[in-house]
Amino acid sequence: MAFALFGIGGVILAATAFPLLRALSRSPLERERRAQRLVHHSFRAFLGYMRWAGLSAIRVEGFERLREPGPHLIVANHPTLLDVVVLVSLLPQLDCVVKQQAWSNPFMRGVIRAVGYIPNDSGQQLVDRCSEHIERGCSLLIFPEGTRSPEGGLGPFQRGAAHIALHTGQPLLPVSIRCDPPTLMRGQPWYDVPPRRMQFTLAVGDPIAPPTLAPGESRALAARRITGELRDFFAKRLQYPSV
Repeated sequence: MAFALFGIGGVILAATAFPLLRALSRSPLERERRAQRLVHHSFRAFLGYMRWAGLSAIRVEGFERLREPGPHLIVANHPTLLDVVVLVSLLPQLDCVVKQQAWSNPFMRGVIRAVGYIPNDSGQQLVDRCSEHIERGCSLLIFPEGTRSPEGGLGPFQRGAAHIALHTGQPLLPVSIRCDPPTLMRGQPWYDVPPRRMQFTLAVGDPIAPPTLAPGESRALAARRITGELRDFFAKRLQYPSV
């Protein structure tokens, strides 16, 4: 029922609310901001249903850091299929980097286009687009793993977040996510219902200062170093192996 509600809700928003926003908005940025606020409230309502139905509960530690004036460059691990839903429900404005497959999902593509999310292209084009969003005052969410984490650990971290931080000078705001029992993991069928309610625990850490280049260090080497340090940070916080 929850999956049906989510899918049907996405189709209804794409067919009704978003065309109305396009007609009423004076600029693309205004349209995207309004669409993001609508999705934020929709996700809050969806998670409210999940809580009412006894399917999930959410606890956020350090929520005040998310409420501080932005923009924020948020980096998070990605243990479950619902991580984006949970994070977007906490912030009325949040741009996201999403996988290319999501753009062809019939239940999500209308939402993704309306809110102006960024496709997970590789290379400088992705860094430039994300940097533009940060520089115009938009908070941005990146999952450095690029896909859901393997069970009980972290996948390889991509260097996009480090390159964006180097390009913009924006601090990294780490958010660690746990789900107990592990549910909706990579490779796990959506109908594999857990034996008890899912407990999401999000811990928002202190901002990590904008990275700087060491003497004689190239930007590519700095991005590699920063990405390794970021992965070790999450591994330590989540008590996962760091290799």
